[in-house]
Amino acid sequence: MFIDDSSPDGTADLIGQLVKSDRGVNLLSRDEKKGLGQAYRAAFRHVQEIGKWKRVFMMDADLSHQPSHIKRIDEALDQYHFVIGSRYLKGVSVLNWSIMRLNMSYAANKYIRFITRLPYTDCTSGFRGFHADVIPALLSSGIKASGYAFLVETLYGVWKEGIEIGEVPIVFVERKMGASKVSSGIFIESLFTPIRLLFRGIGSNLSS
Repeated sequence: MFIDDSSPDGTADLIGQLVKSDRGVNLLSRDEKKGLGQAYRAAFRHVQEIGKWKRVFMMDADLSHQPSHIKRIDEALDQYHFVIGSRYLKGVSVLNWSIMRLNMSYAANKYIRFITRLPYTDCTSGFRGFHADVIPALLSSGIKASGYAFLVETLYGVWKEGIEIGEVPIVFVERKMGASKVSSGIFIESLFTPIRLLFRGIGSNLSS
C-alpha cells in the first residue's frame, strides 16, 4: 500500500498504473498533505478495516529503507510483536549522510532515550514491522504528533502497553533524488514530544 498526499511529482499516477496490472498493489490517496503521522494513521485504519493481514510492515518508499531487510524483520516477528529496523544497533549503519545530519540523528535518539527512558537504539526509525493486533495501540487517541515525532510517540505507546518489542540491524541508504521536508514546526514538535511523553508517563504512574 502506497500512501500519497497529493505529491506534485506524479507518484500517484505511477502507482495507479501498477494498481491496474497488479492486484497486490494498493494506493491510498489523500487530498492534502497533513503530515507523516496522519498519513500513517489513515493507513493503519484502512488495514484494520480490511482485516486480512496478520503482519504489517511500514517503510519509506524512496528505497532508503531497503526491501531486502523485510525478511529479517519478518523473522524477528516470530519472537516479538513489534520490531524496529535499527540504524544504530551495531554501530552506525547509514550511508551517504553528512556528518552533521548523522550527528543530529544520533543525538536526537540519545535525547529521546534520556527523556522517555525508551530502551531502544533507534527510536526514530520508520522501518518497522508488527502484528496486526498492535494497530489499536498505534491508533490510540493519546497519540497527538503529526510529523516525524509520530514515530517516537507510537513506539512509546506500544512500549507502555507492554507489547514485546525487538530490534534488528538495517543499513539505511540516503535517497538519490529529492530531499527531506522538515519544517520548523516539525522540528519543534520533535523537540517537545519526548517531554510531553515524560509528563504523560508521570501522570499515568500517579493515577495508578
